[in-house]
Amino acid sequence: MQTLPSEESRRILDAMGIPVVVLREDSYEATEVSKITTVESGLSRGLSELVEVLEKSVAPSGKVFEADKNQMNVADNEASDRSVIRPDSTDAVDELKPLRFTLVSAVTADVLFACELPDWAGGLLEGRLTGLCSDLLRALSPSTNDVDWQYFNWPIVGIKDHGREAATDAVDAWLHRRWAETRSGDPVIAFAVSEIDLSASFSDALILPPLDQLAVSGDVKRSAWKVIQEHKRG
Repeated sequence: MQTLPSEESRRILDAMGIPVVVLREDSYEATEVSKITTVESGLSRGLSELVEVLEKSVAPSGKVFEADKNQMNVADNEASDRSVIRPDSTDAVDELKPLRFTLVSAVTADVLFACELPDWAGGLLEGRLTGLCSDLLRALSPSTNDVDWQYFNWPIVGIKDHGREAATDAVDAWLHRRWAETRSGDPVIAFAVSEIDLSASFSDALILPPLDQLAVSGDVKRSAWKVIQEHKRG
C-alpha cells in the first residue's frame, strides 16, 4: 500500500473533521503527569515513614516505649526524693516527733518518788505498775502508810511552747512543789524517767531505770535495788 505524504494526509484529515493531536504536546503532558505522580509518591512514602515512626514510639496498649518509660521513672524518683524529709540531726527528728509523756509522783513523809509511765500504759498507773512503784517506795523508806499520788501530763493545755526546754521547766516546777509537800528536812528523792533529764534540778536524786525496763527485766530490777541499797549505806 502506498503511503501518502504527511501534508496531504493532514489535509484529508482536516477535511474530514478529525482533530489532529500533536505528539509533542502529548509527550509534554505525559511528562507533567509523571512529575506529579513522582511528587505524590514521595509524599506518600514520607507519610508512611512518619506513621511508621509514630507506631513504633507507641505500644499497642498505649504505653510509651521502654526508654521513655525509664525516663519517666527516673523523673518520678527524683521528685519523690525531693519530697522526702531527711533530718540532718537529732534536733530535726525531735521537731518532727511531738513530745508527749505522763509522769506519776508519790510523796510520803520522807520520800519524793517520780516515774514516767510507759506508752503502753495509756497514761494510767495500772495494776502491775502500781505494784512495782509500791515496791520501790518500800525499798526507799519504810514509812509508806500515807502516800499521795499525782499525775503530770505533757503537753499542758494553755502552754503554746511544747518543746523540750519548756517541758523540763514545767516538770521542775511541779516536782519542787511536790518536794515541799514532804515533811522531812532531807527527804529521799528518786526518779525513774527517760524523756526529761532532772539531774540538774535535783543533783542528789537517785536515778533509777525507767518503769518499762523494770517491768520486764529481772537484771534491771536488781540494778535498781543495788542503787537504793548503796544510798542507804552511804
